[in-house]
Amino acid sequence: MVPDSASVEQVADKSLVRASFGRAARGYDEWAVVQRGIGDRLLGCLSAVPLPDRAEILDLGSGTGYCTRQLQQRQANVTGLDIAPQMLGTARAGQLVDTAYVCADAEYLPVADDSIDLVFSNLMIQWCRDLQRLFGEVARVLKPEGLFVFSTFGPKTLSELRAAWRQVDMHSHVNHFAAESEIEKAMLRAGLINESLECEAIRVVYGGVLELMRELKGIGAQNVTCDRPRTLTGKEKIRRVIDGYPGRQGGKEITATFELILGKCSRPPADRERIAWRG
Repeated sequence: MVPDSASVEQVADKSLVRASFGRAARGYDEWAVVQRGIGDRLLGCLSAVPLPDRAEILDLGSGTGYCTRQLQQRQANVTGLDIAPQMLGTARAGQLVDTAYVCADAEYLPVADDSIDLVFSNLMIQWCRDLQRLFGEVARVLKPEGLFVFSTFGPKTLSELRAAWRQVDMHSHVNHFAAESEIEKAMLRAGLINESLECEAIRVVYGGVLELMRELKGIGAQNVTCDRPRTLTGKEKIRRVIDGYPGRQGGKEITATFELILGKCSRPPADRERIAWRG
């Protein structure tokens, strides 16, 4: 099913997502500075959130296990779920405590209904094809009054890089990122309560366009849209992207924008009627 909010060109190729993150697993932590910083911030949002003893926590898009290890400190039963088996292998190798790991697609959770107290997800949602299905699955597995806390990137993310590529050709070179309104719509249609949804721009300085591209490759965040170019990118095109990058005035340093969306939603209490979504 193609989501209503994205064109065919924007839809992510899931097989490519799995392969790209699989290749990046070994060196991911070396490059994922921005991702860890956002993960720390999202974890901080949980400091005032009460959880039952031995809470069941599901870490969606757990990657190499950075956030999973922090969640384990809550004395909870934590399950890390990721689409790339190599990511899970790296997480297992660095885990200090016993944690369950599951290789699966977040849009098709192999998790029982009404079984999870907290679903946590740091920068995974943008890799999903169908937000409606994702939030429907989260609503299904959450216990009544269970929480879903997440971060994702909005459509202004990498806007400078997107603009530079538009001067070269009309292919999709940067991944699609859903808007805050699209996320809220999917959340509410799944019967979840919007506790908070915040959006802000983070600007990161890089030593040059090639450094930004190397980081994106290093964390596995390569272009996975269906309209991506299917041929190798030549040096001349890369040069034109570098020359056309907005804000680059002679020097090498550039700024990249990341539109951060932080959200928290909950499943209603058992005595309140909710809309049950079924895909």
